[in-house]
Amino acid sequence: MSTRLMAAAALATVGTLLVLAGRADAAACDTRGPAGTQYETGVNCRTVEVDSHPRRYVVYVPARRLPAAPVVLMFHGSSGTGELFLRTSGWREQADRTGLIAVFPTALRYRVIDSGRRVTKWHEFDLGTKITDERPPGYPLGAPMPADDVGFVDEIVGDLERRLPIDRRRVYASGFSNGANFAARLTVDRANRLAAAGYSAGGLVDAHATDRPVPTSVTVGSEDDRILEGTGLEELPLDPVEILSSPVTGPFIDAHLQTLGLDPADRADFTRPRSTLLRWPPTDPTFSFRMIRGLGHRFPDGAARDFWKFFRANRLP
Repeated sequence: MSTRLMAAAALATVGTLLVLAGRADAAACDTRGPAGTQYETGVNCRTVEVDSHPRRYVVYVPARRLPAAPVVLMFHGSSGTGELFLRTSGWREQADRTGLIAVFPTALRYRVIDSGRRVTKWHEFDLGTKITDERPPGYPLGAPMPADDVGFVDEIVGDLERRLPIDRRRVYASGFSNGANFAARLTVDRANRLAAAGYSAGGLVDAHATDRPVPTSVTVGSEDDRILEGTGLEELPLDPVEILSSPVTGPFIDAHLQTLGLDPADRADFTRPRSTLLRWPPTDPTFSFRMIRGLGHRFPDGAARDFWKFFRANRLP
């Protein structure tokens, strides 16, 4: 049953109108250019070659300049784009408030086995089982399939390091749905480069060995239809004991606790009218899990603000 949370999250789609709006935002770039060119204040639309294929990403540089700025990489869900999440995730506004640099990459488009549709997908751990062997448009025959998205992130961060005054100890990953699954993969594959991660409606389905436990904050909506599909449930529980014993959320939480090397019993629970928060350990948590009452399959309002509070308390040693 634990695979339900990951598989359901990976099926997330964004409505046609929102996708079109995101594409319209692509035209609203203050600067365009390949990696290696100068960044300007505002919206910078960039491209970088990864395995001889151009990949695109948006970097938002706020007017408030810090001597060493933290970086947040926001990974969209299935069918989404970086431009769409620049507009809707709240990280652009958080950058204006705090001086962080917000990055919005775009995944490649694969044909999904279940629907037969071609949609953008990040290379989460089990993406190869969910897509056909049909290559994305223009994708070279000699390039790895699925694409090396971890390498794509390396190229983005490398470009930022060369061109902007960033704090290498404060690089964070955020994500939604399939983008959350990929952000979770980065906590394993780039554990020594990420200071922390915060994502919604996705994450790890299995435990993994890591070089370092990356502090992680996760949110899930109690009415997320992608997660509830096929479970027979109308809503996910908000009671802490029921959350941990649920065949949907229990194994999901266990995978994170095992990956992070945390004692399941060393936790604190905080129940509020609209959400339930579980933290391991109770103070200075390495892992937090929040169930949000009534939230469907979307990136929560205020998530960027809440994740930033968690990020702010964590940096690489």
